Amino acid sequence: MSEKKTLALFDFDGTISNKDSFVAFMKFTHGTPVFVFRMAVGFLTFAGWKLGLVKSHFTKVKALRAFYKGWTEEQMADARKRFTAEVIPTILFPKAIDKINWHKENGHRVIVVTASCDAWLGDWAKQMELEILCTEMELKDGIYTGDLSKPNCRGKEKVNRVKQHLNLEDYSEIYAYGNDHGDNQMLSIATHPHFREFED
Repeated sequence: MSEKKTLALFDFDGTISNKDSFVAFMKFTHGTPVFVFRMAVGFLTFAGWKLGLVKSHFTKVKALRAFYKGWTEEQMADARKRFTAEVIPTILFPKAIDKINWHKENGHRVIVVTASCDAWLGDWAKQMELEILCTEMELKDGIYTGDLSKPNCRGKEKVNRVKQHLNLEDYSEIYAYGNDHGDNQMLSIATHPHFREFED
């Protein structure tokens, strides 16, 4: 009989990072003045999302279209490389990185499950040698359309992605780390749920 294994699931924004990586990426690629202007243009949509009146999927697509529709795969790859080197190291909770490394050192399978996109987190995940399940931007003929190729990886979709990716019954212990209500369903499948574990 094979020995059961341990799984660790980490949200990224607000859990591993101390701020929203999508906002940080938009500011990085377009500059703060452009970011503020475009967010102001979409104020009603974003305000509605904050109040729970507009779904996060709709809000995210609106922002992706405003900032990245028409970008080439090469443009995004260059921006992601620079963002990974210049910004991501400055927004990480040290305690979160320590916990990730602890899991890895103990032979646990570690997966980042995030509503953010591999378009800006993919290189970081590779550097950390982590699996990533995330929201994915649609590419057509090497051009980003501004739409999503899969549902926004938030709430119950996080659990759906995990179950599609692996068999939970293979794991006797499941750690999950999150920081807001979008992580509740993922935390509910864990034997060791941790909420806002790394905030100072």
